[in-house]
Amino acid sequence: MRGWLTKGFGLCIIVLIFVMTGIAPLPFPPVAHASAEPTVPYDLGNWTYINKPVLPVRINASQIPIGSDWTYVYPLEEGSAYRVYCYGNWIDPSPTLNKTDYDIFVYNPSGELESYHTEAAGLPEHLGTTVDHPFFIPEQTGDYSFCVKNDARESDGAEAATFMLIEHVETGIWHQRYMEGKVDDEPVEKTTWAYEFNATNSRIEVIVEVPDTLDMYEARLYIMTNPSEDEKASLNGVPLAWEPALYGDSSENYGGYNLDSDGLRYNEAMASCEYPGEDMLINFTAPVEGNLLYHLAFIAEHGEGTINFMVKTDFGAPELTLVDPVEKVKPDNETSITAHIEEQANLETVTLNYTSNNWTTSNAAEMIASQNRTYTGTIPGQPAGTVVNYTVLARDTSGNSAEVLGSYEVKNWANITLELSIPVVYYGENITVTGSTPVSETNVTLTYAMLKNSTLSSTVLDSAAANDAILNYTSNNTAVSRLVPTDSSGNFRDVYSLNQTGKWIVWASWNGSETYFAASSDYLKFTVKKMLMSVTCNITSRSLTIGDNVTVTGFVYPRVANLTVTVTFIASNSTIKQTATTDSNGTYLVNWKPDSIEMWRVHAHIAEDASRSAAYSNSTSFKVADTWLNQYMLYIIGGVGGVAGVSVVVFIIRRRRYE
Repeated sequence: MRGWLTKGFGLCIIVLIFVMTGIAPLPFPPVAHASAEPTVPYDLGNWTYINKPVLPVRINASQIPIGSDWTYVYPLEEGSAYRVYCYGNWIDPSPTLNKTDYDIFVYNPSGELESYHTEAAGLPEHLGTTVDHPFFIPEQTGDYSFCVKNDARESDGAEAATFMLIEHVETGIWHQRYMEGKVDDEPVEKTTWAYEFNATNSRIEVIVEVPDTLDMYEARLYIMTNPSEDEKASLNGVPLAWEPALYGDSSENYGGYNLDSDGLRYNEAMASCEYPGEDMLINFTAPVEGNLLYHLAFIAEHGEGTINFMVKTDFGAPELTLVDPVEKVKPDNETSITAHIEEQANLETVTLNYTSNNWTTSNAAEMIASQNRTYTGTIPGQPAGTVVNYTVLARDTSGNSAEVLGSYEVKNWANITLELSIPVVYYGENITVTGSTPVSETNVTLTYAMLKNSTLSSTVLDSAAANDAILNYTSNNTAVSRLVPTDSSGNFRDVYSLNQTGKWIVWASWNGSETYFAASSDYLKFTVKKMLMSVTCNITSRSLTIGDNVTVTGFVYPRVANLTVTVTFIASNSTIKQTATTDSNGTYLVNWKPDSIEMWRVHAHIAEDASRSAAYSNSTSFKVADTWLNQYMLYIIGGVGGVAGVSVVVFIIRRRRYE
């Protein structure tokens, strides 16, 4: 029993020595105390040297009487961001009297006054590098002194306060800290360390990379903002810790901050190592939303080494898009690839990877930041026939990444020429189209399209860059495509007859080859007019007797079969039309019996249709006479009557003679 008492007493002595020397803080409450003599080039009055900026300093009531001061000295590192604040019972924004007025003066390691902060009584000091900045960033590494002075002129009290200085880490960025495990199961100076950060995202990951030479005991998260308070205190937009939480007090899932191995921890907000070199991950979701302040504590177990850690609050990949991606590139031309990336604050790298052999091998190039959140990289020139595939990979400091894919072909531009034999043809006539390509013995597609609008301008044609687009301007999408071969020189020729009249265009298109891009010629316009027709009209006789048929014959030219010919007979009081159909020779025949005795005129015509113009023959005339009997009947009757009269007279004369 005595041995245990001896061991216990010895352990207490050791703990007391560690506490007094500042190597280890008191577990309860975790308050920083003075340790070794600070290395400062000036004389100090009352002072406390804090060997590492991780725990609060309690300033008891009446510890700094009116007119007195107390200096707190911290070893700080150049370029690191530290959160420095002094608050507590002395903060009193109400209009009451008898307030405490603590002013704070900051000295650099050379003993030079770096800044001073003299807010009115009862108001907290803004202890950033500037009054508008939430963090203090040292310009050199060494011992910085923060002299808390109870202003003799304006202070009417000496209330209790808490002075807190702790390193602030930015989220989404990797940080390092050298750690040492316990010696004889007792912590040394670098066995524990802590940081603060604030986050508005309720989900948080703490990623810790542990070297093989170190076994970490734990990594812990503490929410230091108590959301149950009606108004959360903050300075320059960054929340202040709930003061009791700095000394280990907790409320539900908030507070309890400590660096003791046996101290309070939250199972959902901690991680541990089972063996040296095992990495740790805290995957935590805060029970409330808002801008919360956290303390991150590290406790080493065995060995030593530098941990790498990152607090991740951003889980969204960068928004990445290609800007005007190219699809066609000429041989041996360098190609610029430009990407727009919305996220800029924590962007780490933007890399262009490309291949010319379908990723059998590849190359990488860093993309350079340009204007308007764009990044540009260059791919060297490639020979004709190459397909270049590439990716743009954007990665932020939180490990989130986004990738976009792209590709382009490297070929020569092809020039397709096109010519028309004549700009105007008539229905049924052939039009000849000739042209050339840069490649021999291939096939070219000629497309003939009739336009809706006969006044379609060349501007409209030029704007319709795609062949499919120009078809929107064609009549009922009327288009004819013909596959035409090229000869050994790349020339081609097509002879074709269009079956509709109107305004037409023609263009040549080519699918390209291994070393040439597909191409199209310019659009050429031509007109298909209606066929010019003629018709003849002949009669078998120009003199007819009533009751006889008149025969009209003739032919059309060009000679077309099955064409309707209208023959019109015109007299003084009547017009008669007869139709006939041309035979295979283009001839027609009409037989008609006139119904009146008079002069008649006759002509033939062809009506206009979609493909032919109207045609009229010359007019010819014929006479229809009465029959011979009808013509001489009176004469016959008169003659017969005269003979009869003479006979009667002779008879009478003779009878009288015989009487």
